[in-house]
Amino acid sequence: MIVKQEPQEIFPTPLWVVDIVSADAAAFNAKLKAEIETIIAPRPKVPSGSNWQTPQDLHTRPEFADFVKLIEMATKGVAQFLKVDQYPMMVTGCWANVNPPGTYHPTHNHPNNYLSGVYYVAVPETGSHLLFQDPRPGLILPPTAKHGRVTANAFVAQPRPGRMIMFPSWLRHHVPSNEGTTERISIAFNLMFTNFAESLSAPSWKPTAGNA
Repeated sequence: MIVKQEPQEIFPTPLWVVDIVSADAAAFNAKLKAEIETIIAPRPKVPSGSNWQTPQDLHTRPEFADFVKLIEMATKGVAQFLKVDQYPMMVTGCWANVNPPGTYHPTHNHPNNYLSGVYYVAVPETGSHLLFQDPRPGLILPPTAKHGRVTANAFVAQPRPGRMIMFPSWLRHHVPSNEGTTERISIAFNLMFTNFAESLSAPSWKPTAGNA
């Protein structure tokens, strides 16, 4: 006979949602938008359904110094949560995306990095999402009355201006079509441990007598 039965959720996949003070968001985003427009102006023609992207070096430009500080503050909180704050991280790439109505980003991840993130400068009132895929292989999905984090095979994050979403770089995700009537403007970035080869890449097991 059953004495006790309880679920235990193992191997979670965390996301971090960071919202800046709403009173500061409008001016901060207006400045970012102006800098992005300067970089891509005059906008080259792109095929229907495509978007504009800046070079991946925004983190090196003085105009984005305040944005880099925001990334660094958010990263500190993530590192403390993961208990890896003793290992410094650095931004390895940072770029802006300008998505007109009808454009999307196909499923992808961000190789050769530890953390990735996206910050939203402008978001249509409707029709904008960020969708993360279940990383578990071979998932069986029987019909269920309600999907939750244990039974669903995707998670939809809700963008909004002034919001940053950070996630493990290996987590596959895509941006569905912009179904709104205005542009979706975001800034994406990657982070990696500054001295990975020197401090973290060595075997994690300890040698014992008899090991070959």
